[in-house]
Amino acid sequence: MAALVAAIQDHDLSLEFLDGRDKPGHDDKMIYLVAVFCSPLALLLAGKPFSALGNLVLYLLSIVFWITIIFHSIGFLLWGLGFLHAVLAIHDAREDRRMRRFIASRGN
Repeated sequence: MAALVAAIQDHDLSLEFLDGRDKPGHDDKMIYLVAVFCSPLALLLAGKPFSALGNLVLYLLSIVFWITIIFHSIGFLLWGLGFLHAVLAIHDAREDRRMRRFIASRGN
C-alpha cells in the first residue's frame, strides 16, 4: 500500500495525464462515474491518496451497515457522504491543478 501511495505522489497518477489536457469532457464524467461505484478508487485516480484512505473507512462502514437489515438506511447515508466527499475532493484537486498551470503560464 505504501508503494502505491508513493507512486501516486511521485507520478501524480490521474486520468488527466492520459491525453495531456485539462478540459471538461469525457474524462471528467468518467472519474465521477467511478466515484459513484467506488469512491476510494476515484480519489486514488485523482491523486488524493490520504483522502482515499479516509473515504475507504466510510465506504467499508457503509457496506457493513448496508448488509445489516436494521441499519440499511445508515449504510446508504454513509455511502452518500463518501460519494459527496469524493466529488468535492476531486473537484478541488482539479481546480488546484488548473490554478497551478495558470500561475506557471503567467510566470514564464
